[in-house]
Amino acid sequence: MGTMTYTPDLFNSSQQDTVARLRLLYGNALGGLVVTFACMSLLCFGFDNAENQFHKTLIWSLLFVSHSLRLADNFFSQKRLADNKVDTAPIITRFAVGIVANSCIWASYSIFVMPSASLMEITLSAIILSALAGGTITIMAASTVLSVFYMSALLLPYSIVILIEQMQDLYYIAWLGIVFWFVMLASAFQAGKSISTTFVLKNQNENLLSLMALEKKEIERINQKLSEANIELDNHAAHLESEVLRRTEEIYNLSNIDPLTNLMNRSAFTKNLKERLKTSTTKHENFALLFIDLDGFKDINDGFGHKIGDSVLSEISLRLEEVVTKCNADALQKCQLCRWGGDEFLVLTPFASVKALNDLVENIQERIKAKINIASNQLNVGASIGISLYPEHGQTSGELIQFADISMYHHKHLRSGNAIYFTPSLYSEFQHDQFIRDGLKNALKNNEFRLNYHPIIDIQSNKVWAVEALIRWKHKDINITPDEFISIAERSGRIIEIGAWVIKQACLDAAKWEFSEDTAVSINVSSLQLLDSKFISLIDSALSESGLAANRLHLEITESVMLENGELASAQLNALADRGIHISIDDFGTGYSSLNQLQTMFFDVIKIDRSFLQTLDKRDLTIIAATKLIADEFNASTVAEGIETLEELDVLKSLDIRYIQGYFFSKPLNSADLVKWIRAFNT
Repeated sequence: MGTMTYTPDLFNSSQQDTVARLRLLYGNALGGLVVTFACMSLLCFGFDNAENQFHKTLIWSLLFVSHSLRLADNFFSQKRLADNKVDTAPIITRFAVGIVANSCIWASYSIFVMPSASLMEITLSAIILSALAGGTITIMAASTVLSVFYMSALLLPYSIVILIEQMQDLYYIAWLGIVFWFVMLASAFQAGKSISTTFVLKNQNENLLSLMALEKKEIERINQKLSEANIELDNHAAHLESEVLRRTEEIYNLSNIDPLTNLMNRSAFTKNLKERLKTSTTKHENFALLFIDLDGFKDINDGFGHKIGDSVLSEISLRLEEVVTKCNADALQKCQLCRWGGDEFLVLTPFASVKALNDLVENIQERIKAKINIASNQLNVGASIGISLYPEHGQTSGELIQFADISMYHHKHLRSGNAIYFTPSLYSEFQHDQFIRDGLKNALKNNEFRLNYHPIIDIQSNKVWAVEALIRWKHKDINITPDEFISIAERSGRIIEIGAWVIKQACLDAAKWEFSEDTAVSINVSSLQLLDSKFISLIDSALSESGLAANRLHLEITESVMLENGELASAQLNALADRGIHISIDDFGTGYSSLNQLQTMFFDVIKIDRSFLQTLDKRDLTIIAATKLIADEFNASTVAEGIETLEELDVLKSLDIRYIQGYFFSKPLNSADLVKWIRAFNT
């Protein structure tokens, strides 16, 4: 379907257009009034026809009165229209009433006069009315509605009268009048559209002229401002130059300088390292990259707050700058220092010899380890340092940084020596660890874990007292030991979900065993698990779902848990004790031990680590006897693990150690094999 074009008229235009249309209509009206009155006078008094002279005189008189009123309105309204904001509604009403009145008078002429008029009179009347209709289209183009109405009142009545009165000799005049009406109708709409277009262009031109005037004023204002600005710029040229330099330096600092330490940031250091590598080939330079990570900084940040932590980082950066400054004074090539992020720093230094580099590392370690006095607090941090060498270890900036990073983490893990140099074996270990990290992501989902159980024997009753649940993992047909993946699971946080699976699965297995109603299951729990807010509810859920009695559950922890959050750990242990769950201290004596610490925590089993059974010399026997004495004082049972020989068993019997675990009795077994083994052992 086509779309209808909207053409504004006198009755639906904007205020501005309406005023303009009225001015045009009233301006053309004066001449039209004169012409129409002259034509009516001719038609009413130009023919001697006494039969209808009364009607002619009456019609002429009505037109005279109408024209007189319209002339008065014309003069009055044109004065009012001088104001663009005039209320146009009454003016439109008066003009429209005048047009309608004239239209009715002309229609009356055709209806009352023409039926009795002569052929000559009718013919002349038709010609005059058609001429007036043609003129109407032009002088009333500003209002299509009124022009069509007036033109129709002129043409259609006489045509209809001729046809109704059956004046056969004049039919052609009637039909010509009707055809002419259609032509005039089309012309009226075309004239209305043209006048509307004219008004649109006029308004656009006026708006354009207004905009041009405004723009001219704006240009003059801007030119004035520019002139003033040029004068000001001329007066401050020297200041502007210094300001540009200051801002350039500020932008450089924002993109290249760490705001806390004023050292190079990661982006700037990486860029400089790449440039150094580009020139090193032709200059045959050898250099070392040191990756430094602060030890103990997290404890300071968490314990004293980030403000103190930032002060520590600032102090360490100043100390490192002192070392690097001295290095630069002694070397031909410059050292570079950056804060890589967090509590990590990188040092790029010329590499002349291993001894010189080791001396630099030792100096860095000594400066970092020195006491830091901040806000009446004496603080200490250490440093783990990894070293990669160019070109021996890597050819790109990415390789050198990654290899130094890997070496640093190995140093942090070993906690020995001043630094660790990168080796291919470290990278292999890193890839293996990455293999484990990736595998742990979906190990539970893929059902890759299983549990084995290691019996703990009561050698006085010669019965199985408990079994320890030991997790095993087979990933992509590779058996990965707990020593390999447990620490990685703890660092990645996956130990929580893995530990939850172990607890629930071990409780389910133990609840199904029929060989004894007293045999307990012992499960290792990391500090991360114990301190987790959902741990107690996990234990309750596991016991409830499995139906295992709480007194048949042993949880093995290490003493170090009290060092991380002693208050929370003590609360968790007490909650477990209230449920009747047993707590074992695993690997007792191998880590940090404190009798005062033992007094603050609940436990009822101490496990002696197998490392004290390796030689069974006087020192080891003294430690075992002391551990037994401590356990007795706390009303706790003592378990010795790792027993492999009869000699070891006899020694432990002599020391009155009642509960024994080790390969001397059995290796760890899956649940089904464990049931078979216990049945055989009991018989």
